[in-house]
Amino acid sequence: MTFLRPLPAVFFAVAVLIAKPAHADRFALEYDGNLFGIAPLGGITFDLNAGADTYDVRATMRTGGVLRWFDKTDIVAAAEGRIDNGAVRWRRYDLDHLYSGKRRSTSMRLSPDGVFSAEIRPNYGHWGDPPATAEDRRTSRDPLSSLAAMAVDAARTRQCAGAYATFDGLTRYDLVLSGGEIRRYDAGGFEGQALRCRLRYVQLRGFNQSKENERRRQPEGEIWFALAEDSNIAPPVRVVIPTPFGRVGVHLTRWRRASVDIITEPVPAEPAPGALPEAPPEASPS
Repeated sequence: MTFLRPLPAVFFAVAVLIAKPAHADRFALEYDGNLFGIAPLGGITFDLNAGADTYDVRATMRTGGVLRWFDKTDIVAAAEGRIDNGAVRWRRYDLDHLYSGKRRSTSMRLSPDGVFSAEIRPNYGHWGDPPATAEDRRTSRDPLSSLAAMAVDAARTRQCAGAYATFDGLTRYDLVLSGGEIRRYDAGGFEGQALRCRLRYVQLRGFNQSKENERRRQPEGEIWFALAEDSNIAPPVRVVIPTPFGRVGVHLTRWRRASVDIITEPVPAEPAPGALPEAPPEASPS
C-alpha cells in the first residue's frame, strides 16, 4: 500500500513550458479488528496513493490479542496499476503471507496487452473444484485493486453498485456492493460524510466443493467509504463481516491524508514581464 514529490522550483525557472497541475491524494490509514466489538483480533495498515491516472496501494495485517495465541498471521500485500477514465486496471500484485509457522508468496502480473502471469511459492497442491479458469485470471482484479476500484467508484458516483471480480492467485470471487446511504462518520481521525454499503462475498471457483452449502449461506456485511473533500478516491473506514464465530469489525483508528499537485499536461509559458513578444514569421515573397 511511492511518495509524490513536487519537482524542484529551479526547473520551472529554466523550462520553456510550464506544467499544468492536477490533483493527487495519499492516504495512510490504520485500523483495529475485533470480534463482538470487544475481543481484539489485530491491526491493519492501508496506504493508498491515487494520482490522475495511476494508483498504488500497500496493506499489512498482523493478528493480535487472544487470536495470536492460536493463529499467528502476518500479511504484507501491494498492488499498482492505472486509472483510465475512472476504471481501475491492475498491473502488479505481490503478497507475502506468514501463517501458522508457514509462508507463501504470490506474485501476479498483467501486461498491457492482457497477458497474465503468476509465481506462487510454494505452489498450491489443490486448485479447488472447479478451479479458476484462465479467463478468471485475465479479467479479474487482485484483492487490493478491487478495493481501490470500490473506493474510486464510491468517490465518483456516491453509490453502492456493482460486482467486483476478484482473483487472489487461487480463488475467484465477487465482492458485491448494494444499498447505499450517506451518513456522518466521526472516528479514527476522519470527520465527515461516509457512504455506507452492503457487502456480499460470493465464492465462484477455486473453493472446496464439499462446502457448497456453506458457500450458499455467506452472510452479508457492510463497508463504509470516507467521502473526503476534493478527493477522487474514498478510502474505507469501517468494515463489518458476519462470520460463523461472530461479528468481526474493522474500524479506522488513524487517518492521515496528503494532497499534492502533480504534473500532467504542459501548457505554454507566459512571457516574463518586460519581454518583447515574438515577431511573426515574415511573409513569403509573392
